[in-house]
Amino acid sequence: MNRLKLMLFAAMMPLMADAQEFTLTNEYAKQLKYYPFVRPFEGDTCGFCAEYDVEYANISGRRLTVDVFLPDSKPSGTMPVLLMVHGGGWRSGSKEMDHPIARSLAARGLAVVCVDYRKSAEALYPAAVEDVSCAVRWVRSVATRYAFDTNRITIAGTSAGGQLAALIGSVNGRNGLYGNGLYVDQSSAVARVIDIDGVLAFIHPLSSEGQDRPGKPSAATQWFGCTVQDCAAKWNEASALHNVWAGSADFLFISSDRPRFSAGRTEMVSQLRRMGRSATVQCFGATPHTFWLFEPWAPQVVELMVDFCK
Repeated sequence: MNRLKLMLFAAMMPLMADAQEFTLTNEYAKQLKYYPFVRPFEGDTCGFCAEYDVEYANISGRRLTVDVFLPDSKPSGTMPVLLMVHGGGWRSGSKEMDHPIARSLAARGLAVVCVDYRKSAEALYPAAVEDVSCAVRWVRSVATRYAFDTNRITIAGTSAGGQLAALIGSVNGRNGLYGNGLYVDQSSAVARVIDIDGVLAFIHPLSSEGQDRPGKPSAATQWFGCTVQDCAAKWNEASALHNVWAGSADFLFISSDRPRFSAGRTEMVSQLRRMGRSATVQCFGATPHTFWLFEPWAPQVVELMVDFCK
């Protein structure tokens, strides 16, 4: 993509992002038409304590923050910790959307860190991956303060957040990929990944990523800043499927039955198991893509996450 084309594309991105804001209110109104029985998941309202907007990095004046949820009854030793990465097509959404799940996990004994990261209207790939990878290293740097068990770090993500989590857990610190110069004395590796309907392969027969329309580039094209035709190598680089190795984390895939979000999963499960890693799949049928936000599915998601992390 030439310089002029990239500049025009970047200028359009804030307008496109504003038109497609991903919020719980918008998503509930959308899904209620198809699933009239659903209700937003509120999660636990007690059994935890929280710290909001804790800065984990500052990129040229841009504060990157996390919300930390801890059990009220802290164990005598260290706690398993889970980083939660929100969805929104890499261009919208917020860490606050994950609070109901985070509260429920904390009430069950896990430490949970909900991560903010730079979206596509602000910074193109690989910025978001670098931010979330930095958050993993930050967790290690503050382990003593919060009693985090650094041997039991899980990264979980929903939709676009699932893609980020899966990519970080498949790369898992290999060759220093996605480092940004912060907390360089800490590792970006995690023990486990929970991918909740997140893309594993941008270029795949089942994937619909990169299907641009006139005047409406896809979410992935907006994030990469170029089309799949112009930079296929970059799209593959960001695909967890193409980064599996012996040092990858163990995986739990929690998914809807929408084929586009399981593209590459069969191949990735096979690769992980060949490498001696654990790979488990739990599929929910007849749900919206955003099932983790709503009753009756979210409580089941919480229990699956707890079982996998402890």
